Parts: sequence; structure tokens; C-alpha cells
Amino acid sequence: MYRIVDEQNKIVVDIWDDTNLKCTFRRTFDDNLEDLWLEVNLLASTIVFLEEEDAMIWQFSSNGVYSTQSLYKVINFRGIQPVVVPSLWSIKVPPRVHYFLWLLSKNKILTRDNLGKRMKVEDGSCLFCCEEAPLF
Repeated sequence: MYRIVDEQNKIVVDIWDDTNLKCTFRRTFDDNLEDLWLEVNLLASTIVFLEEEDAMIWQFSSNGVYSTQSLYKVINFRGIQPVVVPSLWSIKVPPRVHYFLWLLSKNKILTRDNLGKRMKVEDGSCLFCCEEAPLF
């Protein structure tokens, strides 16, 4: 659709009339493109236009601000998203498993790398895969 629209250099707020996107097209399009166009209009209707300038939001921290600590967590956990703790308690498992999963979600399991943060650990490798973990 972008290739056949005439308003390629416009921003959404410029072509929005509070209900629809006002665009003209170089040619007609088939039913599939028409469905996509209706979907784009529906998505545009959910946007709230403000006079404020846009801002960058760092999605890997709760306050939306970049920090080296938040980047370290992303790198350290290889991009794995943490478990949402409230949903953890609704799982039908024994209480000891709930507790273990809660510790796991908080990165508090006493693995060698976590023990290395608290005391001196001689061997920092994983017992299962023998991968060397960084010791602190």
C-alpha cells in the first residue's frame, strides 16, 4: 500500500481527520489490500495525538529509562523475559514448586554464579553443561 499511496512523505497526524486517514492512491487495489487499509484505519483510530514531542522508551526497565544495569540483565539472561509472578501462583503445582519458581523468577536460585556474588567459588562452571559462568 505504501508504494501506491500519494502521501508518502506525510506523517499520520497530517492526513488524519479525527475519524479516517485521508489518502489518495495511484491505482485501485484488490480486496486483500482493502482489508489491510481498513485495518490500518482501525489502528490509526486508536492513536491519541498530543502536542508533546515523542520520547524514546527503554522497554527493558520498569521506568522506561536506559541504564547499564538493565542492559546487563538483558545480556545476562540472553533476552529471556522474566515470568510474571502473579500468574505463577495460579499454576496447579505443589507449594515447594511454587516457591522454587518464585526464586527462579527473582534470580535467587543458589547457582554457582549467584553464590559467586556472595562468596568465593573455586569452580564457576555449570554442573550440567560445563559452560563457564562469570564469577563476581
